Amino acid sequence: MNAKHMWICLFLVFYSAQSPCTACTWITSQYRMLSRECLSQLQKMGGEFSQVYKPFPTSLYTRIITAKTENQVRFLAEVTEQITELFNVNLDSAKWDSGALDNFLNILNTRMLNELKNCAASYRETKEQRHTNMTLKKHFRKLKRILKKANYSADSWEQIRRLVRNHLTRMDIIASNLKSALTG
Repeated sequence: MNAKHMWICLFLVFYSAQSPCTACTWITSQYRMLSRECLSQLQKMGGEFSQVYKPFPTSLYTRIITAKTENQVRFLAEVTEQITELFNVNLDSAKWDSGALDNFLNILNTRMLNELKNCAASYRETKEQRHTNMTLKKHFRKLKRILKKANYSADSWEQIRRLVRNHLTRMDIIASNLKSALTG
């Protein structure tokens, strides 16, 4: 290979590493719209949100907002997956609008999670991200214990619904920051 071809190859490798992958362009064009729709369906599911405080991983969100793009993408995918898993347990006591619940889960699981996983797959997982995921999973295990301890009562589900709203709102902020990183 001559020097000219080598430089062209190096340029293309560097350029492709800098440009967002096709799977990630979804975040810049569709994430916020679906996020808003998720929040709207979450609101429609029940009435007013519970005012009972439950633990929220604020420090985790504070750290991730300044993390590398790939860690933020993986974080969004992991939170979305954890929320989806949380809603796969005993929902019988929840007194929610079933249509809104179905719409919420459909948007979250079928549309958002699949796209986020596709984008996250284009990045290598880092040690930092593994640690973040462990902390995140611990938080969601705690929420599952809260539900189980309360026998999956309607009130406990309302508390979880409030926390999920907080997660989705904070995730929207991260996605907004990602939009500039992925397009700029």
